[in-house]
Amino acid sequence: MKRLKSLRILLIIWYIGSLIILSVFFYLVVHILAVPYGTEYFILLFILLAVLGFFIIFYITRSLTYLSSRIKLISSKNLSERIQNIGGENEIGELARSFNNLLDRLDDAFKRERQLITDVAHELKTPSATLQSGVEVALSKNRTKEEYKEALEEALIDAQRQSKTLNNILDLAWSDSNNADDITKPVNLSELLLEVYEVIYKLAKRKEITIEKTFDTNVYVVGIGSKDKLARAFLNILENAVKYTSRKGKIHILLKKEHHHAKIQVNDTGMGITEKDLPHIFERFYRGESTDKTFGSGLGMAITQSIIHSHKGKIKVKSIDGKGTTVIVILPSINTLA
Repeated sequence: MKRLKSLRILLIIWYIGSLIILSVFFYLVVHILAVPYGTEYFILLFILLAVLGFFIIFYITRSLTYLSSRIKLISSKNLSERIQNIGGENEIGELARSFNNLLDRLDDAFKRERQLITDVAHELKTPSATLQSGVEVALSKNRTKEEYKEALEEALIDAQRQSKTLNNILDLAWSDSNNADDITKPVNLSELLLEVYEVIYKLAKRKEITIEKTFDTNVYVVGIGSKDKLARAFLNILENAVKYTSRKGKIHILLKKEHHHAKIQVNDTGMGITEKDLPHIFERFYRGESTDKTFGSGLGMAITQSIIHSHKGKIKVKSIDGKGTTVIVILPSINTLA
């Protein structure tokens, strides 16, 4: 409030100074030209300008005072509060609207953070409880070597699930952060996808899935940070393709350079995605009805989208329920980025 008062005082001093200078000028003009009733007109004009000036100063500082008082009342506990429209379409009104927009973004960020904490707690609660109960049952009485081995294997699965969820969260945190300080370097996407293909080929072979590839050679993109992030994104896509494709199904991977972009397309003959689930596949922790019996945390595609976006790329998914899914990724090639 002290700053606003000083602003009001400064405006008043500036205005009074301007009036004095203007008054001296008019006084000299009136007396030099010997204007009839000049003194009366001069006094009347002086009073009108003084009243008008003080009214304008009061209006401006009143709006700023209200704006300041409303801002002080807003904290992390009441981010839903908004500043009522003040100042109309002038600069003060624009300032209030800009501050409301900032509050909208902050409110959304806090809501996402709270939702993330809730989702993470939910995801870790089940494997933690299962792990604890499994160990307690195993220790409740003497058991055979085979029973202890089975209990340890189940505990390992639960521990791996927790570890995978935590790693996914770390990947999301990296993707959501500002990656401007990360080192950028050329990545041979042809070689990278070939490495991912070799990993996925082994998984597909276990389910007798035919997996084919068509790669253009020497397709380069700019990698942000470690190239392992891009590899993780494509590994997630292909793991889903294998996971949701039935035995003896087919998967095809395409890498093609188009104009100034690299196009990566993955087609599978899997179970597909329902129209209800398709709009939500990039939401964190979302798992559709068709995936209820399939192991997963619901973070894979959210991570993939975040990594692709951090590389200035785009990702799109098309699917027909019961017939298969197509995932298309577009990344700027090396000569399109500064």
